[in-house]
Amino acid sequence: MQNFESYYEWENDNYYCYPHSNTLKNKFNITDEEELKDVERQITAVRAAQILKEPIKGYFDEIHLKAIHKHLFSDIYSWAGEYRKVNISKGNPFCLFQYIPDQLHNLFEELKKEAYLSLLNPKDLARRLAYYLGELNAIHPFREGNGRTQRIFIMELADKNGYILDLSKVNQKDMIKASIQSFALNYGPMTEIINSSLKKK
Repeated sequence: MQNFESYYEWENDNYYCYPHSNTLKNKFNITDEEELKDVERQITAVRAAQILKEPIKGYFDEIHLKAIHKHLFSDIYSWAGEYRKVNISKGNPFCLFQYIPDQLHNLFEELKKEAYLSLLNPKDLARRLAYYLGELNAIHPFREGNGRTQRIFIMELADKNGYILDLSKVNQKDMIKASIQSFALNYGPMTEIINSSLKKK
């Protein structure tokens, strides 16, 4: 799975980072940011492949999302599977950390009311998958690894409905642009990406 994530912007994040550094505290005690990114990519690639082979079971709720994140990142970060405790941004600020639980609860209640998208035709399924991917991205509940976690979550949701969502061939710039547009409540570009990557099992 491609890593479409770029660097976050933050100020004085002493909670997650080593002193006087932007490098996240990690189980390997790697203090070089680029080295950590390389190790993280290698480990999460293996973990993501495991999930693609044997999906994380859950009910498409907060617990399910946390379980995916923990599986991906527990070898690297002690806080894997836990919501962030600081505010972060990438150009625009993501959801303030104190509102993450409520925002995710409301989003997953909306998904539940839609019967987890089980009654939709392919075109509408792509549109709603794009919506939920965009909303998860706007909330950005974890300190690191949000993109990888939310894409697996959406891929599992597609799988639940009898479809394969293969994002491996999506251009990184297109995904980033679509994510930015989704942040502005324009889900069209993300819908196009998902529609072109979705096929019946």
